[in-house]
Amino acid sequence: MPTKNVLLALILIACYQPASAFEVGEFKSGMTRDQLKTTLKSWNFENKVESGDTLMAYDSSDSPAGRRYVFLFCNDKLVGFDQEMVASFSNFVTITGNFNTQYGNPLKVIALHNVVGAGEKNTMAIYWRKISDIIGVRYILQPNSEQLTTTYQVSNNCWQAPR
Repeated sequence: MPTKNVLLALILIACYQPASAFEVGEFKSGMTRDQLKTTLKSWNFENKVESGDTLMAYDSSDSPAGRRYVFLFCNDKLVGFDQEMVASFSNFVTITGNFNTQYGNPLKVIALHNVVGAGEKNTMAIYWRKISDIIGVRYILQPNSEQLTTTYQVSNNCWQAPR
C-alpha cells in the first residue's frame, strides 16, 4: 500500500504544471511568436510592427476600435502583454480598484515626475503579484495626452518583471 502512495505522489509531481500563467482573451503566456501571429490574424488589426523582442498590433488613431496591444517575448515565448485602454483618471481609479479587489495589496507602486520636451510627464504605475505573474496598471499624464495601460508579465530570464 505505501508503494502505491509513493507512486501516486511521483506521478502528481511529474504532472504538476505551475498555475501561474497569464491568459487574457486568446493571448497566453508561453505562446510562440508564430502562434501569436496566427491568433492575431482573426483580430484584424490595421498595423503590426515587430522589433526585437516586441510585436505591436494597433489600429489607426481615427479608428473607432482604437486598439493597441504590445506583446513582449523572451526566447521566442510570450512573457508580457500590454493593452491600452481609454485614458482617463476615472478609468485608472476603476481598474486599480478592481485589481485591488482581485489581487489584494499591491506589490509595487511607482510614482514619477519628469520633465520632457513638451513639458511635465507624470506617471503612476501599480503592480500586483498573482503567484509568479505580475499584473499592473500604468497611467501617464503629459501636457497634450494621457495613456492608460494594463500589463501582464510572467517571470522570465530575459528581464526582471515588472518592466
